[in-house]
Amino acid sequence: MRKDPSLKVEFIQEIISKQFHFDVPYRRAWYAKEKAIVEIFGDWESSYGRLPHFMQALQQSNPGTCVVWKHKALVDGVYYSNMEVFERVFWVFSPCIDGFKHCMPVICIDGTHLYKKYKGTLLVATSVDASFQVFPLAFAVVEEKNTFSWSWFLGCIRVHVTQRDGLCVISDRHPGIIAAMNDPNVGFTEPRAYHRFLCVPHSFSLEDSRAKQRQDMFKAAAYQRQERKLQADQCFIGEACTKAMEYIVQVPFTMWSLFHDAGRRYGICTINFSETFNNVLKGARFLPIMSLVELTFHRVIGISL
Repeated sequence: MRKDPSLKVEFIQEIISKQFHFDVPYRRAWYAKEKAIVEIFGDWESSYGRLPHFMQALQQSNPGTCVVWKHKALVDGVYYSNMEVFERVFWVFSPCIDGFKHCMPVICIDGTHLYKKYKGTLLVATSVDASFQVFPLAFAVVEEKNTFSWSWFLGCIRVHVTQRDGLCVISDRHPGIIAAMNDPNVGFTEPRAYHRFLCVPHSFSLEDSRAKQRQDMFKAAAYQRQERKLQADQCFIGEACTKAMEYIVQVPFTMWSLFHDAGRRYGICTINFSETFNNVLKGARFLPIMSLVELTFHRVIGISL
């Protein structure tokens, strides 16, 4: 569990069976896994209480590291006047802020759900360095993916990470992201920044496009750099599925087509960079919040080394 907190209960049962020739019921193995996580990484309640002290120590030992908190006083209709109740936290390490100055002006954003006792969502922003490698940028734990959380996350990036103009933000078509990108108060409206969607197979949720053949056609059209080839691919899609073609033309070509992109996305048509870094954080979603933050620190330091 120390090496991989995401181990499945079935795998634990298999290990016990092979090593000790004893079959453990699923429920008992699940409880054992929970106890192991608490013993190694601490419990969920105290983790929230220790997080502010850990963040403060992190900032003191790593000058330039930025942490932004958002608290609330009203929880489930109850007003807490004598305490601050955690709602969101944003953090970015100093080397990431400095390193982004030398990266491509591209930011890929993605969110992944947290598991276990307290739900939430981990938001991750990554970029691409000069060697076309993943560059971890910023993190946040929020209540869920919505317009308010995405606006807050992007606003923190604009204020505390970079003031560069002409940035290209690549994301999926989540309504909260679209609303945040269109909000001038967030700081990512054109010409300060440009919003681009994922390549078509990931962007367009259509029953008719689920077939592998049609997905390949969508992808081919998104990656075309010549107008005549793009038009030919559109014809193929229209012949294969009229509804799919009608749906595609409703979205501006600049958002998903490389030919119409004007070079903003540097040929990046997916958020695989964010998803790749999510694999680096494998297991983090199962941990108490302080251990999750600590893991991002150690993994980012390991990548930089």
